[in-house]
Amino acid sequence: MKTDPSNLIEVSLSLFRSKGYRRTSMADIGRATGLLKGSIYHHFPNKERLLIEVIQHVIGLFEDGVFTEARRPDLTEKQRLDGMIDAVESYYIQHRVCALVHLWPDALQESAEARELIQKFFRDWRDLVSDLLKPKYGQAEAHRLATDALARIEGAVIWLQIVGEEQALKQCSEEIRKLL
Repeated sequence: MKTDPSNLIEVSLSLFRSKGYRRTSMADIGRATGLLKGSIYHHFPNKERLLIEVIQHVIGLFEDGVFTEARRPDLTEKQRLDGMIDAVESYYIQHRVCALVHLWPDALQESAEARELIQKFFRDWRDLVSDLLKPKYGQAEAHRLATDALARIEGAVIWLQIVGEEQALKQCSEEIRKLL
């Protein structure tokens, strides 16, 4: 099995999604990768650093995939919003969990850096949506609508994770698309 840091991050993300950060030991990661714990520490000095790298990886997935359409200056705000919502819906239906929300309780207690990364990610996402809505609604209302949209998306993802039904996320996505 591959033993490079990117593979360790992917495997750790998968384990963190399924077991949670606290319930995933370095030995679990070692078993999943075929490495001894000491080999993992060669790449990451401690579990907190691995958590931070996993969070940065998830943020990168959103930046490089989910948010790409929303940042295209050649599209209208409506096209940008629709493209981002399509990507959000697809991502969450595939993964069935928001890794950053799932990691939040542990990040809150384990690492100020991890906590700040997650908070910044959600604020940046809200601001991205708000910027798309601002021409139609003005700054204050766009900010309120963007905050509400993200809260609804995350609630629908929790519903998807717990109940296994995609319809709440699809309905939420459709209602957000109607904002523009």
